[in-house]
Amino acid sequence: MQPHMNPTVAKSAGVFGWTYNRANYKYDQGLRWQRYTTGRKMAIAQVGMFRQDVSDLASVAMVKLRTYGPLLGLVQTVCVTVFVEGRSGLKFPGPPVFISGVYLQCLGIGFSFATLASWLRFH
Repeated sequence: MQPHMNPTVAKSAGVFGWTYNRANYKYDQGLRWQRYTTGRKMAIAQVGMFRQDVSDLASVAMVKLRTYGPLLGLVQTVCVTVFVEGRSGLKFPGPPVFISGVYLQCLGIGFSFATLASWLRFH
């Protein structure tokens, strides 16, 4: 034998269940939307902070290269002058040939690095 419920009791229980859950659902939906939009705003702000960090890091390099540009020009000028003369001082006797060869080789390497650095500075 199956127990029968009174239809009015079932109706009132159903309406009560519907309104109770509906109020909770609507309340939770508002909070869920608020959490979603807050999360989106935070993600957008995080991307903005990342972009700002990248521009800050690039500006550090640009500021340093503004200082290095004139210095690299000065270094290249001195290197060319020493290459033309063959040694750094002409007042005293010249050093032995093997030392001059090593010296000019190091000077050439330094000049090539200064040239590369100045080229990278402008590009």
